[in-house]
Amino acid sequence: MHWRIWASSSFLRHYDEAQILLTSQPQICAIGADGGQRKPISILGEEDAKALQTAARVDHDQRLHLFVAFGLNAAMRHSEIVAVRYDQIDFENRRIFIPRAKAGEREQPITASLANMLRVQRESESDKTGWVFPAVRPSKLPHRPDMEQGFKRAVVRAGLDPARITPHVMRHTAITRLVKAGVDLPTIQRISGHKTLGMVLRYTHIHGSHIDRAVAHLEPC
Repeated sequence: MHWRIWASSSFLRHYDEAQILLTSQPQICAIGADGGQRKPISILGEEDAKALQTAARVDHDQRLHLFVAFGLNAAMRHSEIVAVRYDQIDFENRRIFIPRAKAGEREQPITASLANMLRVQRESESDKTGWVFPAVRPSKLPHRPDMEQGFKRAVVRAGLDPARITPHVMRHTAITRLVKAGVDLPTIQRISGHKTLGMVLRYTHIHGSHIDRAVAHLEPC
């Protein structure tokens, strides 16, 4: 008996058109539909990520370390991070309710370390239900519109290239770490908040040490 596995044309199209090459270097290259490489997308290596966290902790902006922790521990988008409120956080189950996101509302899972950081920060607040990143100057928004300037200071202090390392790089880094750890793609999609599985496939490629570790399970006993 012969078995056939059918994949939807949409699934294959996403897989072919938008793959990302994972290497041991802190850079990934998107592959275009014509087979040519697009502009390389940077990711942070382990040492660079630690340097960025250290640089953020010593910055005069006491919220900056939280922003970096969000980026590296939750893989959230920049706009989602600055709009978080304490009353949206379920500390017991380590979930954040995000009412408005690209793919619609969702519950965002976070790490225990990030939850603890947020719990400590909340205890120092007079308004324990308010914004994690409240506005610091008159604005149309009650929260900070972005953390660009502070993030750039931390990048420079960490000895990294501010032209290459942007806040979105933290999201790429976190998702890439999940892929390399062998986490299944539907679970990664649940964490990253991507609308489709095809978008998560951009972070996979046939090359990479995580692929070698996976195929090793096929060795005969």
